[in-house]
Amino acid sequence: MSTPTTPAPDQAAQQKLKEQELSRRRFFALVGWGGFLASVGGSAFGAFRFMFPEVLYEPPTIFKIGKPTDYGMGVTDTLKKERQIWVVRNEKGLYVLVAICRHLGCTPNWFQDQARFRCPCHGSIYDIYGNVRGGPAPRTLWRAAIHLDPVDGQVVVNFIQRQDPDPQSTLEGLTVPEEGREVPPFFVNV
Repeated sequence: MSTPTTPAPDQAAQQKLKEQELSRRRFFALVGWGGFLASVGGSAFGAFRFMFPEVLYEPPTIFKIGKPTDYGMGVTDTLKKERQIWVVRNEKGLYVLVAICRHLGCTPNWFQDQARFRCPCHGSIYDIYGNVRGGPAPRTLWRAAIHLDPVDGQVVVNFIQRQDPDPQSTLEGLTVPEEGREVPPFFVNV
């Protein structure tokens, strides 16, 4: 009669240790499946993100700014931050200056007491008509195209269509005769 053989304690410990060890085949199977699942998950996430692209929504370039009676004589700079324009009303009508310095594209500020637009970055100075009165700006301020909406009578500004005449060098700075600038679609008689 034979008695069941029990492994020696040393052999048993080695057997248990071998069972606990991760076999090389199992290790590569886990790495392979993990890589496959990661690539499938990444692709699914990419497809999901494709459905919701990161888009920078810019304000419309053609917009209404209210009725001409909403603007008093002189410069109104309430739309400078929102729409990057100044609305200027004189005794003949209304025009819109684009609040972008012609030197490097900074945003000038309006100083009522000096009746000047001054660029805080490089010192360009413009008068109420947009003519250059000092500083490095090589051109006058743009005027945006405007017209009155025939339905509700509001002023419609086309920010993209801009008046850019060639200025003449004078003792006061770079100027453009005002008669040539107060023409449709850059001026509205009101």
